[in-house]
Amino acid sequence: MTVDTMDTTAAVAFVHSVTLRELPSSVERAVRIRVFDTLAAMAAGYRQDGIDIVRRYAVERFGGESTATLFDGSGTRVQPDGATLANATAANALDIDDGHREVKGHPAAVVVPAALATAESVDATVETLLDAVYVGYEIGVRAGLAIHHLDGVYTGTGSWGAVGAAAAVARLRDFPTDRTAHALGIAEYHAPRTPIMRGVERPGMTKDGIGWGSYVGAVSAQLAASGFTGSGTVFDEVGTGVVAPFGDVHHVTEAYLKPYPCCRWVQPGVEAALSLAESTAIDPTSVETVRVHTFEEATHLRTRSPDSPEEAQYSYPFPVAAALVRGRFTQAEHASDALSDPDILALSDAVELRVDEALDGRFPGDCLARLELDTESETYASDVTRPPGAREQPLADDVRREKARRLVTPTLPPSAIEKTERRLRDSASVATLLSPWRT
Repeated sequence: MTVDTMDTTAAVAFVHSVTLRELPSSVERAVRIRVFDTLAAMAAGYRQDGIDIVRRYAVERFGGESTATLFDGSGTRVQPDGATLANATAANALDIDDGHREVKGHPAAVVVPAALATAESVDATVETLLDAVYVGYEIGVRAGLAIHHLDGVYTGTGSWGAVGAAAAVARLRDFPTDRTAHALGIAEYHAPRTPIMRGVERPGMTKDGIGWGSYVGAVSAQLAASGFTGSGTVFDEVGTGVVAPFGDVHHVTEAYLKPYPCCRWVQPGVEAALSLAESTAIDPTSVETVRVHTFEEATHLRTRSPDSPEEAQYSYPFPVAAALVRGRFTQAEHASDALSDPDILALSDAVELRVDEALDGRFPGDCLARLELDTESETYASDVTRPPGAREQPLADDVRREKARRLVTPTLPPSAIEKTERRLRDSASVATLLSPWRT
């Protein structure tokens, strides 16, 4: 479906009318990957320090009629609101969930948990779930682009993802059009304000506001179902010149996947560091200076000695140093032994962040970096590097599956990955799809 107008009415029509069966197969494949990748990110996220706080809150406050799964491998079920909050928080805990460059955020982590929790509670089919994730993703990205344009402030995913989460829930619950309009309006109006650069410079568990944004979207839909009203949406204030008409562009096909558990802005630097280490076999203890040339926003990731996983994810020096010292940057490098590793910390102190005008001019369309390593006798330089997982350099299917296996281990057996991928292509129930995640 393509429309000529851009307003709340058009958004509601899109939520209710579009189906993946009518779209190119590449769109459905992209949606399946978003769900698959988010499930794996959630399983790993629940193993991160601090996520037990939100999990415990969900169990204590949202016991009741327990129809939605917490994807921590325990099989625990809570009310859909609680599952949405906890699962969405876990999805972004590692910062390894999918992202969208244009809106500079993480649509799947905020839309998929709300859709999964609702799909379980209404006993939906996989086909219906995927349709809901698609419309939620597309609505969410467009809401973010519109909000950024009107406000002139870069806010994180929670501030606009709530609209996408509400759209997915409205689709799954088959709202009448007026209730869907109110769900979108309530979600946008009540969504958290998420000043992302503060979160970058002073990292905390709040991060992109993804957990709360997803929760707001789900609750907003429930309020709308009960007759609570909204005040229109941001789509009434922008035209098609700001965001593409619904159905004209498939934003879900333009997302990226992350190979490393850290901010997307850091990924090209980590990739460049690993490539240099592999090609030169350089001894990291001989490196005196590491110069990272990149875009301006990335130079705000200055933390050198992180005290928490969140600080490690929102650091540029630390992941680059860890990659050079250990030849990797994984969830293990969030652990206390890595955060206190003297070799990593010494090299982290030697990292300099510099704005490269050419690379800065290509952001956010491209997320790039190049590195120079100085030893006493020689300088080693990388090429301008784009991280794997970008739209122009997607992760191969076998690489994507292996990433998912690493993320779910030891929470689930590796067989959960193959079963999930197969069932996402079947006309099965969501209950069947999720059975491997309830062990």
